[in-house]
Amino acid sequence: MGKAESSLEARFFRPRRLGHVNLFVSSYERASEFYQTVVGFEEVYRQPDNRASFVSNGNTYHDLGLTDVTSHYAPAGQKPGLNHIAFELETEADLVSGYRQSVEAGVEYYSIQDHDVAHSLYKFDPEGNAVEIYADVVTDWRAARHGVFEKVKPEWIPGVTNVPSTQRHYPQDPPIRVVPSSIFRARRVTHAAFVAKDFEKMFDYYTQVVGLSPYAGGRDQDGAVLAGTFGTVSLSLVRATPGAQPGLHHVGIEVKDESELDRALGLLPAAGIAVEQDVDHPARRAVTIQDPDGIRLQFYVNRQWTPETLSGVGAGQARYLL
Repeated sequence: MGKAESSLEARFFRPRRLGHVNLFVSSYERASEFYQTVVGFEEVYRQPDNRASFVSNGNTYHDLGLTDVTSHYAPAGQKPGLNHIAFELETEADLVSGYRQSVEAGVEYYSIQDHDVAHSLYKFDPEGNAVEIYADVVTDWRAARHGVFEKVKPEWIPGVTNVPSTQRHYPQDPPIRVVPSSIFRARRVTHAAFVAKDFEKMFDYYTQVVGLSPYAGGRDQDGAVLAGTFGTVSLSLVRATPGAQPGLHHVGIEVKDESELDRALGLLPAAGIAVEQDVDHPARRAVTIQDPDGIRLQFYVNRQWTPETLSGVGAGQARYLL
């Protein structure tokens, strides 16, 4: 990869970061246990009617949503894998403004939702991955969502149902909670990584429509790291090569330091969990495993995470590094 390109500007939205990833799983109860005991996130609430568990470290109202393939939200014949990725905006006013501008430009959304703690727009990217763009509308999400949670969702019409809030309701400097006995004791979900069949089209979508900014790599490279206004990575795109399956490659999860990675590597064999890749690169140390449904999880610690250090990384290595 080469140095970041910055010629493409956000058109409609300007996300802070990737807020969460929702996955379809074969058993939401088994998945919830795995993400607590292995990954280290707490289950913050559960929706039996949805057949879903939501886990978090306190950084947001859920880092991961774990939705059963038998849920009424799952299409018929749904297999385990990606449900959607979600990008957090600064305010609801930003969400409504971007919605209006994008609709005027011909962008269509397949769903608009009131999630109590957040208002959300949903659209498919050029390769069929579901993307949520949302803004928190409740500051204390734990008061609104905890334990066993069931509620009928009211209709929300952007800019009509209510006056859009200009407040920043997302958690600011929240206490980070981990499951101390877990293997990885993860800090937070930071990004999703996609193998892109049409790399240029995906790059354009996530920079021009979603509004992420290139941090490393670029449209004419083998890979690109795209960031929101908070942090240096929210999405990684890797150009598809022969044998690489397009779609979600992994979910990126940050841990505290490399000693935590080494500790986890020592505990994995007793748990019967194999390491798929252990990447030792000047930019990042990254360990990739698979969850019970074969969904890849990358646990990492950044080293010299700079565009210069990432320069020259090819598609094969980029899949497990970015």
